[in-house]
Amino acid sequence: MTTHLHETAPERRDALRPRLRNVAGIRLAEDLDSLSRTEIDDIQQHNLRATLGAARQSINVWRSFPALAAVDTVDDFSSLPLLSAADVAAGCPPHSAALLFDQSPGLVLRSSGTASRPKVLYHSWDFTDRVGHLGVRGVRAALQTPPSRVANCLWPGDLNGAFLFVQDITRSLPALSFAMGELTATADAAAVIAAHGIDTLVASPAYGAELVAGTPDLPLRNFLFIGESLGAERERVVRSAAPDITVRSLAYSTSETGPIGYQCRHQSGSVHHIHEDAVLLEVVDETGRPVAPGTPGELVVTPLTTSGMALMRYRLGDRGQLLSGSCACGSTARTVKLLGRMPNSMTVDTITFSSDHLLAALASLGVHQPSDCQFQVLWEAHRYRVRMLLSPAIPEVTTDTVRAALHHAHEINEIIVNPRCAAFEVQHAAIDQFARTQRGKVPVLYQHGITG
Repeated sequence: MTTHLHETAPERRDALRPRLRNVAGIRLAEDLDSLSRTEIDDIQQHNLRATLGAARQSINVWRSFPALAAVDTVDDFSSLPLLSAADVAAGCPPHSAALLFDQSPGLVLRSSGTASRPKVLYHSWDFTDRVGHLGVRGVRAALQTPPSRVANCLWPGDLNGAFLFVQDITRSLPALSFAMGELTATADAAAVIAAHGIDTLVASPAYGAELVAGTPDLPLRNFLFIGESLGAERERVVRSAAPDITVRSLAYSTSETGPIGYQCRHQSGSVHHIHEDAVLLEVVDETGRPVAPGTPGELVVTPLTTSGMALMRYRLGDRGQLLSGSCACGSTARTVKLLGRMPNSMTVDTITFSSDHLLAALASLGVHQPSDCQFQVLWEAHRYRVRMLLSPAIPEVTTDTVRAALHHAHEINEIIVNPRCAAFEVQHAAIDQFARTQRGKVPVLYQHGITG
């Protein structure tokens, strides 16, 4: 005997769908943008108390964050010290369990950060489920029509979570996943996209821009990027090749914290709504005190979780500002504008300088965005060559002009005039010629070979 089920109208199914999902005591909205400001604040406060309750029951976490004893509300959090990348590296397995709520089974990842020791993250399966939930929620907010066929061209393996993140999103949407990875040549990936009518590409900004620019007339409707900022020049290249493609951030996310922000259909560039039911995001000054909305500062985040790793006021290494005013989408979730990375440094033959120093020195030449330049130190035996790459967005300048601009940047000039420097040259290069890390990011400061 065959039983025929009555079809439920889409409107009825939406009405029956629960508005909140409970993940190990953490309440997550199915659609954050449908909640009022009061509802978001109430859920965030509930999840904070659940996090604090789990911390009190964990000997490791309570010992690592003794100041939690004075924390009860979101406003109390500014009394806690900031947690640096080095602090996280020191509290990670295998040499420490200081940041672990418990020994729950789950997913182990490694951050691609620059701490002296790698940050190995032990995420519980509950935390991993919540990461996937936030990812799906973000994609649905970003795109008018959900993807049906997704090319996952992120870096697979090496304890990297981004590739698995996209696989989880694709499965939950649900959509058909083409798990190609970044090791697939862009021409080969484009051939698969064309042959199978793939509508959505997920990739690092550099890989995605190279693929789209190199193969016009692909069936792609969406390009979702993650890992770093797209940058004005890469966005120009993509839109020149595919004027009708929707370009959005897949998520503002880190391996340590999971998704922090997402884009709605009215946002682009570096502006994101905040997953306020899942994280506390603060913008702080140099003393660690929160600043007023609209004031730039350093971003610190606290994931609200009852398992996995406890990261209280973790320094993301990014700069940003909270935006005031309402979004055109109608969401009451707060928004953050990312303003780039905090200065990162490079040491060449005992001489150390930062990316901020480089950009300040090049500002007079029209270089204002980190994505428009790359300072390369290329070692050969015990000597090195310095090559400065400038994107096509930068006016034509000579090597001598750049050398003169760097003359008063003392540390950088020392590297160029160092007897061990065999040559210094400036080249204008397409963005796909900039060096990338193994995981597809394009650093401002790049060093290859023997590093002293």
